[in-house]
Amino acid sequence: VTHLINDPENSEQAFENLNTQYPIILKTLRGSKGVGVLFVESSKSLDSIVQLIHKQDEDADLLLQEYIKTDYDARVLVLGGKVLSTMKRPVIEGDFRSNVSQGSKPQKLELTELEIEESLKAAKAVNGLWTAVDFIPSKNRDKQPPYFLEVNSSPGTEGIEDATKMNIAKEVINHFANGDNRYSVP
Repeated sequence: VTHLINDPENSEQAFENLNTQYPIILKTLRGSKGVGVLFVESSKSLDSIVQLIHKQDEDADLLLQEYIKTDYDARVLVLGGKVLSTMKRPVIEGDFRSNVSQGSKPQKLELTELEIEESLKAAKAVNGLWTAVDFIPSKNRDKQPPYFLEVNSSPGTEGIEDATKMNIAKEVINHFANGDNRYSVP
């Protein structure tokens, strides 16, 4: 579950809408590579962090998410409505994040049919031609959909090429080299 905070006065209401307990995750919309993702353990911490961020940037939009303890998350690269590549990102020891840029050591991951279907739906929901769908797998990966963390509109490929032995950049270039996969902007 995710809720938006676009006004520091709404942070407590956003937390109540999560219908969960602390700890929670707070994300800045402009963050990347795990920077701007915060582990919040109390109401006082939430208020302080939201106030600090809004003092720095009055227009900052923040997301609150339920914290789900996991050993790893998955990144699914979707290109042109098809799964291009996937990886498992183990949570970093002593941290709650699993970003490769923060030190996670990615591994190849085989998705279930349900995870493929749900990842394609997530990419389509944002009209993504080239996206990364990040999720935490459910306990029963074949029967229950994953818990989506985010859909990235400008995904990095750090780690996934090593984990999968694919040349991702080449695949993306080849895809868009085909004129049928591009559209012109006036």
